[in-house]
Amino acid sequence: MANILTQTAINAFLKSDKKKISDGMVTGLQLHKTSKKAVWRLRYKYGNKDSTIKIGDYPDVSLKTARDIAKEYKELLAKGIDPNTYKREEQERIKREQNKKSFKSIAYEFLELQKGKVSEKRFKANYTRAFEKYAIPFMGNKKIDTITRHDLIEFVKYIPKVKLKNATRTANKTYTAKEVFNYVKNCLDYALNAGYIEFNPAYGIDPAKLLPKEEKSKMKAVIDENEVKEIYKKISSYEYKAGRLLMQFQALTALRDVGLYRLKWDYIDWDNKVIIYPPNTYKGNVTAFRLPLTSTLIEILHYFKGITSSAYVFREENIKEESLSNRIRKYYQHLGITDHTPHGWRAAFRSLARKVKRANIDTIELQLNHKIGDEVTTAYMRDDLLEERRELLKWWESFLLNI
Repeated sequence: MANILTQTAINAFLKSDKKKISDGMVTGLQLHKTSKKAVWRLRYKYGNKDSTIKIGDYPDVSLKTARDIAKEYKELLAKGIDPNTYKREEQERIKREQNKKSFKSIAYEFLELQKGKVSEKRFKANYTRAFEKYAIPFMGNKKIDTITRHDLIEFVKYIPKVKLKNATRTANKTYTAKEVFNYVKNCLDYALNAGYIEFNPAYGIDPAKLLPKEEKSKMKAVIDENEVKEIYKKISSYEYKAGRLLMQFQALTALRDVGLYRLKWDYIDWDNKVIIYPPNTYKGNVTAFRLPLTSTLIEILHYFKGITSSAYVFREENIKEESLSNRIRKYYQHLGITDHTPHGWRAAFRSLARKVKRANIDTIELQLNHKIGDEVTTAYMRDDLLEERRELLKWWESFLLNI
């Protein structure tokens, strides 16, 4: 039976030619000597197999500490646990703990994978916005595997409270919350498949049940004859000429904001007095959309031609769509027009062209770039009634001017 180790015995062992020495107090505890150092080891039997586990280097690990660790390993054996297996799993656990990533880092990994799957414009407007404006400020620094179901429920409630700079939509915040939450849910799916988390806590959460019912944003529009004329008179009195002509152009054509935003000089056929929006350049137009021009509209275009070097008629190249829309709305605010929006000209045109002019409904709908009838009707409709629409726009201008 080995003697109980003492410091004196260890010092004598280190000066001797012996390769190992055993401790009589803790069975299996040995100090092994190599050419460079001495190492504490514990010999043990697990099942029918003899094994050894390293405890640590001497003198970094003292005799007392070596005995304490050896006793802990023996307690594991008494529970049927292999110390080597336990030590390996504990090291892996510590490594996983050290390598845990934040939600922010996982979010950017996820975003990098989404690039190229959608257009750059949609990527910035939807994916980047969802994370940088909402998700990352709320839980970006949390470790990905510590995010709970409660955290996500609170996140859903938090989204509608976020106030973004230059935001144009005040309604449909419930819709925004649902949209942003869906992107976060997909990000957590990525984390699950990448092995960062064991389950996705977003599953089973329904934002619609946590938030008020969606409110559909209504575009304000005046359709009373006299009030519409008064509004056109107001915008025609605006002192800033470029702003005045921009508002008039939209009122006289009933174009959407997107039609103003995407209009390029290349789309204008001056000889035939028509603007031709190629497919997918207006509001989801699958075919070219032709917009007839009157003499007044041509004069407005010539004015902008003289003051801009941009490829676009009404804006500089790097301006965002919401910026142009905000600019037009500010013109209306300066004029004190609160009950009629720029988009409202479409409703006013449709209502009054039908009520006052008794215009053909197809002519009106085509000017608004609305789909007419079912697919069969569309297939047989070869004429976009360009000249009829040109005459209708001439009447509309005379009506607004009360001529």
